Amino acid sequence: MESAKNAWKIHRLTTILLIPLIIYLFVRIIHFSGEPYQLILEELRSLWSILFILIFTVLGLIHMRVGVNEILEDYIHDESAKKVINFLISSFFILILIFVCLSMWLILIF
Repeated sequence: MESAKNAWKIHRLTTILLIPLIIYLFVRIIHFSGEPYQLILEELRSLWSILFILIFTVLGLIHMRVGVNEILEDYIHDESAKKVINFLISSFFILILIFVCLSMWLILIF
């Protein structure tokens, strides 16, 4: 029961934190739509942009992980299947984080 309560709190906290980040992201995308490519790259190379993208990614992955875990708990009852699915989902989320970090690194070096 305590685990479900903590999962609910984490899910709600990440939701609250993601809302202003998503709004800011939409505003930035609209702003970028009229800008030249070089200016967009310069903006993305700034420390603020890198931190924003990393914070957004980590919060989004935590939010998704908690949500997917709740679905697994509700609908998958075989423990060995849960372990395999949890491993696959965790691997997928780690790959997403690696991909985002590599993308940021490529933006910085080019």
